[in-house]
Amino acid sequence: MATPQSAAVPSEPMRSFEAERRRHLIEATIETVSDVGFKAASLGEIARRAGVSQGLFAHYFGDKDGLLEATLRFMAARLARATAARLRAARTPLERVLAVPESALAPEEFDPRTSAVWLAFWGQIMHSEPYRRVQSIYQQRMRANLRYGLRPLIAAERLEISVSFIAATIDGLWLQSHSTGLCRSDGSEARSIVRDLVTLLIAREGAASQTAAPAPLASAAAPSTPARPWSSSESGGSPAWRTATRAERGEVLRRVALRLREERKAIARLEARDAGRPVADVEAHDLPRVIRAFERAAEQAAAPAADRVDFGGGRSGWAERSPPTSVLAPVHWSAPLLLASRLAAPALAEGAAAVACSAARKTRALSRLAEIAREAGAPDDAFAVLGGDDADRAVRAAGGPSTGWADAPRKSAVLVTECADLGRAAVEIVRGARRFARARALSETFVFVADAVRPALVDRLRTELAALVVGDPVDPAVQVGPMISRDQLERALALIEAARRDGARVKLGGRAGDLGARSRAAVLKPTLLDNGHEDMAIARTPLFAPIVLTCGVATDADAAARLKALGPGLSLGVYAGDVARARRLTRHAEAAVCRINDGEDRFAWGEEDWLEADADAFGQVRRTLACDAAAD
Repeated sequence: MATPQSAAVPSEPMRSFEAERRRHLIEATIETVSDVGFKAASLGEIARRAGVSQGLFAHYFGDKDGLLEATLRFMAARLARATAARLRAARTPLERVLAVPESALAPEEFDPRTSAVWLAFWGQIMHSEPYRRVQSIYQQRMRANLRYGLRPLIAAERLEISVSFIAATIDGLWLQSHSTGLCRSDGSEARSIVRDLVTLLIAREGAASQTAAPAPLASAAAPSTPARPWSSSESGGSPAWRTATRAERGEVLRRVALRLREERKAIARLEARDAGRPVADVEAHDLPRVIRAFERAAEQAAAPAADRVDFGGGRSGWAERSPPTSVLAPVHWSAPLLLASRLAAPALAEGAAAVACSAARKTRALSRLAEIAREAGAPDDAFAVLGGDDADRAVRAAGGPSTGWADAPRKSAVLVTECADLGRAAVEIVRGARRFARARALSETFVFVADAVRPALVDRLRTELAALVVGDPVDPAVQVGPMISRDQLERALALIEAARRDGARVKLGGRAGDLGARSRAAVLKPTLLDNGHEDMAIARTPLFAPIVLTCGVATDADAAARLKALGPGLSLGVYAGDVARARRLTRHAEAAVCRINDGEDRFAWGEEDWLEADADAFGQVRRTLACDAAAD
């Protein structure tokens, strides 16, 4: 007779209980070894601390050696998981390299209990083949991760010695920190030393490639064009910056990133006052990306100046980058610091001078960025800032359009199906990460919603919008700040009135507000318009105003056709319970970026440059679709 499945295979609760029991016994072993040492950690002492009988250890681990080996594997696996998480978050080869020491020298690895156990096991490695095997696996994994990240940055003949150098430094610093107190107890100094070592190795590689690279057999030009063809100039520039070595430029840009990190809060306040956006949004959303742009620019500058190319037939050469001497970075007033850094940082890395042209009349945050660049060692003419009319004249002189260059570059739309979680959709549209819009702050959003659930969604959106805190943008509690000018406020009010005449119903807001008798700020109350359609001027005009416009759709085919009509530059968010259905809709929409069930709890990436078609001034536009499979 066949054994019943329930008897042959433990149930899921039983497996979870077994795993938790093993974990409890291993953690008791860690505590005991850290307190009394390796030799004194008898099974009796461990059992006493765990509150169990010694026989339980025999059931799970066989004997003391099995228990201690399982404990070592547990600690190595925990470190491996931490490293894997950092590697998944890495977006560049340098970040992948640094993920290894950042994990191995993380603060938790300097915890007294963890340190005591690692040291105890290391002392026994020479006497135990199982311990040597676990340590060998750990070392091989660390070297493989370092090798993978270093391969694009280091010449093949120097790859292995660089890997050995970094791996030995990681282990050596960890040991020194415990035996001599050389490094701080949280590992910060050890991590800093390894970062400097990696940067030095890559910088030396870049210098070597400039002085000792063999003559190419063939040459392939790789012209570098900014995100907009009229934003570059072949005249002017900064001779001193252009002739600096790549290592020197990389070091300056690295110092810029460090100073931005140090002054993050102060610069966020300047940007909030310049753009009228809440300081909490600027600090949490914009500044990390600005800092990362300069960190990546520093990495780019320190990398070899020529990329190896295989031309086939046994011939190879180098594709040399040839950037313009200067680059104009025209940016919208809603996020000048973030948008300027995306164009200026990679240009500076290649030796081009950068001129940030902001549509805003106040450029305090950008001006502080230019000051930081000079303080970090950049020449005065390497990075300049223009605002208002001066910026407009510079853009036109460079061949840009006479009007419209300062408009927000994209529109966003949302599709909510009848099977969506309406509460979640309303919260994410109003308060969420808004990655579908490629902007954190609430700005005009066109919402297509299934007719069957439109009234319910409108009610939820009204509740969320009414709860938003409107006020001074430098107040951390404020969620909606004032508009950039009175002219922009009047423009928004005129478009709201035009939408009302076209049949839209004002469910909330739709009028100017104030921040007190003494304030002259241009405030628009958060506004909800229902019964809209895509032909309304307000649905197609960039305003950067807190406006949500809802529109009913009857069928999926109707929704797909109307989304497609909005154009290929659309940023689209979809909320649906059926993800397969949502993916079909997004394919028909032909949007530049699509996000399905876009929630902060669903995506863990710290940086999502793939969302930005022009994130790299020398990059290329790529269409991307992200799907939240967890919503099935």
